[in-house]
Amino acid sequence: MPGVDPHIEELGAWVSLGVRQSVPRTQLHELFGPTYEAVATAAARAGAEVVGPAYAEYFGMPTDTVDVEIGFGVDREVEVGGMVAAQRPAVRAVVGTHVGPYDKLEESYAELMPWLEMEGVELGESMLELYESPPETDPASTVTRLVFPLP
Repeated sequence: MPGVDPHIEELGAWVSLGVRQSVPRTQLHELFGPTYEAVATAAARAGAEVVGPAYAEYFGMPTDTVDVEIGFGVDREVEVGGMVAAQRPAVRAVVGTHVGPYDKLEESYAELMPWLEMEGVELGESMLELYESPPETDPASTVTRLVFPLP
């Protein structure tokens, strides 16, 4: 597995539509498929188009419970009951890249976290995983960007 190549970059503004929920950490993996399907369907019904990568935004440090928002970048802000729509501003962020299956993400975090500490990076209140590869991609080749917005 190639290194995560941690660096700071400017991320452009985007619009998101997602579902935020707190769940037991052991059940997190079960949420992704059904939530992405619900968000994509709701976006289409509201007249928006999915244009960005799928994402998961994690709030606070995960414990036995995870506070997460799961969704997509969309082409416009729409109102959908039970979902969070947001106009996200451009932001500087620490970004690392994970290539490989999702069940190996922890290895990339294990490489990235010491870099954050060594660099003395002050982190914001949340972090994102941006899933850049389409679902049909071979798991060994999937690309996930690990994004830590800077305050």
